[in-house]
Amino acid sequence: MLASEFDGFVTGVLLCPEMILPSEWLPRVWGDPELAVFESDAAAQRTVAAVMAHYNRVTRGLARNRPVCEPLFDENTTTGEVLWEMWVSGFEEAMRLRPDSWMATVESGDPDVEHALPLMLALHAIQAGESERPEASIDELSEQAPDLIPTLVLTLNGWVKAQRGATGAANLPAVRRSAAMIRARAGQGASSRSAAGRRRFTDGAFGGRHGSCQKTGTLSNMSWPAD
Repeated sequence: MLASEFDGFVTGVLLCPEMILPSEWLPRVWGDPELAVFESDAAAQRTVAAVMAHYNRVTRGLARNRPVCEPLFDENTTTGEVLWEMWVSGFEEAMRLRPDSWMATVESGDPDVEHALPLMLALHAIQAGESERPEASIDELSEQAPDLIPTLVLTLNGWVKAQRGATGAANLPAVRRSAAMIRARAGQGASSRSAAGRRRFTDGAFGGRHGSCQKTGTLSNMSWPAD
């Protein structure tokens, strides 16, 4: 996964009404197992540490008394256009892990959720080129997406918290219990083959916008602002 896609993915995992363990969602980050190769155990440990650090950062933002959502969007460095599409693609990938839970969310009867989730799916349909909306509606929603997405996330986060009776994000306990185990497993399964296949996640440069801060780099070398 690219960094923006991963940010959307972990947000979707955290907002899922049903608990999803890192041992289940982490393989989705690597994608094709043939591409999940590392130069050494140390390289594997560093990469997984970067993944879990970002996951925990998103978790802390959603777990606050006043939750914060600052999606990591790519940016066209020539035009300054915010590219939200990969973020939405990652979010939808997370939804595929628990489709029945998300369907129950839609059918919850909560008017805010019934509005928020279809809008998120409408953005994904636009991203995937599958939207049946009129062109004018697609253009309008695409323009609003960078500002709309944080609002949709916070709406869904509030509902999930209320349903679980929790003060933190739904999957936070699993992160704390499993992070060390995941790092250990990654080290044990690291391959000494060429690491060329993992560049799209750990080595591929990108331009991104995080709140008001523009970022360039990868998850493994980015310096995040303090909470």
